[in-house]
Amino acid sequence: MKAAWIADAKAGDLSIRVGEIDAPAQAEDRLLIDVEAVGLTFAEPGWVTNGTMQGPDGTWRSLPVVIGHEFAGTVAYAGKDTQGFARGDRVVGLIDFWRDGAAATQASALPSEVAALPGEVTSIEASTLPIGALTAWQAFFDHAKLAAGETVLVHGGAGAVGTFAIQIAKGAGARVVTTARGAEAVQLCLELGADIAIDTETQRFEDHAGDVDVVFDTVGHDLLERSWRFVRPRARLVTISGEAEDAPSPDRAAGLGIQAYWFIVRPDAAQLAEIARWVADGRIKVQVDRLYPLDDATRAFAEAPGRRKKGKTVLTV
Repeated sequence: MKAAWIADAKAGDLSIRVGEIDAPAQAEDRLLIDVEAVGLTFAEPGWVTNGTMQGPDGTWRSLPVVIGHEFAGTVAYAGKDTQGFARGDRVVGLIDFWRDGAAATQASALPSEVAALPGEVTSIEASTLPIGALTAWQAFFDHAKLAAGETVLVHGGAGAVGTFAIQIAKGAGARVVTTARGAEAVQLCLELGADIAIDTETQRFEDHAGDVDVVFDTVGHDLLERSWRFVRPRARLVTISGEAEDAPSPDRAAGLGIQAYWFIVRPDAAQLAEIARWVADGRIKVQVDRLYPLDDATRAFAEAPGRRKKGKTVLTV
């Protein structure tokens, strides 16, 4: 089958190639999916440096490693131990990061990673949800325990996660303040429902955000460090930036009287199904930045650095 894969891992210098590899084998506890669209995460080539190319037992995975872990498509084969799915079902899913992804003609997924896709949601729209929207959902509801009437500050509101974060927080009844870079990105955030959008090119968020209950950081670096100094006692700070060793310090959080969390999104079929329903009924509007065919996966990665992105980049298969 055709796939986009990491071809060279020497010294962490990864490269994306498109070519022919073996199709995934049938298994009774797996679904085989005819893939239609795949969301891209441009940081993925660097995962070799943080251990993602190692399996749960610590052994290094052999190349090629198929990229792209969020996908939408149609079930081609349902093993006998995959209750609730049948050939022909439209689905959306997130494959665990230590296994082969879905930037391919066909992908293998566990039932716990896959949710049924409503007819109102296209495959392209759906392929943007399993990392971006699911990350925002878990940040607010699993970690921050967001409640209606609270104020949220989202760093990076025009990005692939931030665009969902604005809409999910608003859907939960929160007041939303967000940062973005540039006038066009600020306008997008306002159109998505942000109550206040702060242009980091010309403004300091500390001067405009006011009191907030939750900071959700998707950017890291200076914005995250300044957020530590900005939050008030009893606030919650959630970040997806950096790695586990850079996670918020419990001692620092305790000293400030706040709660702080770092996490990586995990597959959750039930949450993904609920997010898909929000898209189907219009509570979430998907932002697709660019579309590339699978054959152009290498070009998609080559053109990404330095480009301001509004939403998700998607490969079509």
